[in-house]
Amino acid sequence: MNHIQLENISKIYNASNAQAQSALALLAEGMDSIAVKQQTGYSVGLYDINLNIKAGELHCIMGLSGSGKSTLIRHINRLIDPTSGKIWVDTAINAKPSIDSLDTVNSPSAINILELNDKGLQQYRQQTVSMVFQHFGLVPHMTVIQNVAYGLRVRKMSVSARHEVARHWLNEVGLSNLEQSYPDELSGGMQQRVGLARALATDNPILLMDEAFSALDPLIRAQLQDQLLELQERLNKTIVFITHDIDEAVKVGQRISILNGGRLVQTGTPSDLRNNPADGYVAQFMRAKA
Repeated sequence: MNHIQLENISKIYNASNAQAQSALALLAEGMDSIAVKQQTGYSVGLYDINLNIKAGELHCIMGLSGSGKSTLIRHINRLIDPTSGKIWVDTAINAKPSIDSLDTVNSPSAINILELNDKGLQQYRQQTVSMVFQHFGLVPHMTVIQNVAYGLRVRKMSVSARHEVARHWLNEVGLSNLEQSYPDELSGGMQQRVGLARALATDNPILLMDEAFSALDPLIRAQLQDQLLELQERLNKTIVFITHDIDEAVKVGQRISILNGGRLVQTGTPSDLRNNPADGYVAQFMRAKA
């Protein structure tokens, strides 16, 4: 069952509708994003992305810098709106581990999140999707436990109740002894664990992770990858994980989508990509892994 479905998503930056349509027409003719930028002056974030992410799946999005991977993930919680296309999210799914089924038909409970008004978008962000950022995104004047409990505070949960939940997740990520510390007292790895605990504390079914481990030292990064996999084994969240590192993608991803110049080149399991690369770009990534 699909949890997230991106349908013909394109993003042209800093262009009017008419200007964007002109750039999209050039892309449809086969022109690459660099040439479109040179000819029109407009940057291509994404072009005609069609992608299904299954419920309970840990799905990696990867590519080189500028490939569109962070642009893509920011569309899923509408930090960015597309130039064209639809984004369907099945809000009735609560992290069910149904990844063996690829249903290309929208569920009756799927909504196009681009149609949400401000109140609906606020509810969607509070109840359906959480995000872990590359640079932690912690509030410096809040203690660790206050940071972890922040999403529950927004929901107006009582202090005692939200701190009880926060303590549970701090224990899950191995930071139960640091709840009264402040972010600047923690190492980078500890800060990212706080960010992960904060995202999990809301118990939202979709977790977005944008280069969440890339700023960390290799050993700490490997430890957090292991911890994520262990948590996912129990929680069965739908996780969209952005990375530029093929080793990381192969380690954590059940499926991997590779972007190049704003286009989706190939989606598949690590084995699919290794044995049947769609083009030389994908093959080059997989050779780097080998």
